[in-house]
Amino acid sequence: MKNVAIGSVVLAPGMPKIGVTLTGAKRQTLLGQAAQVLSSAAQIVEWRLDTYQELDNRAELINTAVQLQQLLGTIPVIATLRGSALTPTAYYQLYQTLVNNRAVAAIDVESRYLQAPQFGPLVTQMRTHQIRLILSQTITGPLPSLAELVASYQTMAVAGADVIRLVIQPTQALDVVTLMAATTQANQLLDVPLIATASGSLGRYSGVCGQLMGSAVTFGRVGHVGEHGQLSVSQLKQTLQTLATV
Repeated sequence: MKNVAIGSVVLAPGMPKIGVTLTGAKRQTLLGQAAQVLSSAAQIVEWRLDTYQELDNRAELINTAVQLQQLLGTIPVIATLRGSALTPTAYYQLYQTLVNNRAVAAIDVESRYLQAPQFGPLVTQMRTHQIRLILSQTITGPLPSLAELVASYQTMAVAGADVIRLVIQPTQALDVVTLMAATTQANQLLDVPLIATASGSLGRYSGVCGQLMGSAVTFGRVGHVGEHGQLSVSQLKQTLQTLATV
């Protein structure tokens, strides 16, 4: 796996970086969540735009992004719009606004939007501004086979991703094990950093095994900031450090 810098944080082989997801609906809520992140060992912030209620107000969107950056300092922000019902045009216009203003360190583009004609121009502009491209696939139904998951990683690598992310919603232990096995195989085939994310309490098991399978980022909680079922950032850090010495 090659090293890839997202802002000041370098994704590299070894112990995964720790991220926290911000889900505030308004600017002040987001800034409050970000302030809590500063008191933790988190190294990356994911800003979930699908929970933000001011997407149609582009001036407020940029104002929020700028203030997040100022507050977080060297902690980079990844903008993510997951499960959106937006048309490809609206989806890419939103991201284009963030990119043109250099408001985030990375953009997470869902793989289902890859065929839209706006994808190429957005990526070109991202390269100009040194904003990283994360291509992701979120699986909400029955989990595909191990081979299909590996193929998903490969498809997104071919599309030019700087980082590739698979997100699943496991309903049984086998789902988590399958994701881990697929990520391990893909890590051996590709030189792009991978992020394997399993939601809920079952995701705790894969969340602490990033170094084993080659997942470059794992996500945790700081107080009530983060997603349900995740370990706290402090628990993650302690477990990752313990496993790294095995």
